[in-house]
Amino acid sequence: MTMNKRYNSFNLALLMLVSLTFIGTAKAQSTDIDSPTALTSNVIDGEGDGKAETFYYSFTANKGDVKITVDAKTDYYSTPFRVTLMDEDGNELVPIYVVAKDTGQRQVVTKHFVRDTKVIVRVALEKDAHVKLLTYRIKLDGAVTVETPPVAVEVSPAQSVDPAAGATPADAAASAVPTTTEATPATPATTATDATAPPTSTKAKIKAKAKKEVKKVVDGILDN
Repeated sequence: MTMNKRYNSFNLALLMLVSLTFIGTAKAQSTDIDSPTALTSNVIDGEGDGKAETFYYSFTANKGDVKITVDAKTDYYSTPFRVTLMDEDGNELVPIYVVAKDTGQRQVVTKHFVRDTKVIVRVALEKDAHVKLLTYRIKLDGAVTVETPPVAVEVSPAQSVDPAAGATPADAAASAVPTTTEATPATPATTATDATAPPTSTKAKIKAKAKKEVKKVVDGILDN
C-alpha cells in the first residue's frame, strides 16, 4: 500500500509539474521596460478604468516604413492617452498623443527605419477618477515582424504505476512527458516583403526545461 501511495503521489506531482511548465509560458502584459511583452500579433487591444498604469511591448521594425494607428475611446469623459515607440536604450522614436472621448479618437503616424530595430512600445494610462472605462487599440502595419506564437501541445495523462509489474519512476516520467501536436507554425504578422521573422526556439526550451524538472522529481523520489 505504501509503495502504491508513493507512486500515485509521484504521478500527481509530475502531472502538476508538466502543467505548470506550459502555463508559465504565457506572459501577461509587462510593466517592466527591461522585460517587455513580445508581440505575437500586430494589434494591441487594451482597457483602462481610470487608474494610472504603464505597459511595455516589443516588436522588430525592419528596414522601411512602419505605420502606427492608435484608436482610443472612453465611456463618457475625455482623458489623455499616450503611446510612445522607443529603442532598446529608452530613446524616444515616435510619440503619439490622443485625447480619448466617448466618440472615439484616432491618430496615425508613420516612422521610417533605416535598419532592423528592436522597438519598445510604451502604453501610458493616466489617473483620471472621472473615467470608468477606456478602450484602446494600437495597430502596426508595414515593415513589422512579431514573434511566432508558441506551438500547441498535448499533455499525456500520467499512468498509474504498478510496482509488482516492474515499473519504475523513470517509466512514469516517460509517460508524463508532454508530446507535441504536429501543426503548421503560425505566420508572423509581417507586411514587408523583405522581412523575415527570427527563428524561435520556444519549443526546444520548453522541452528541455520539462525534462530537467522531471529528472529532479524522479531523483528526489528515488532518494527517499
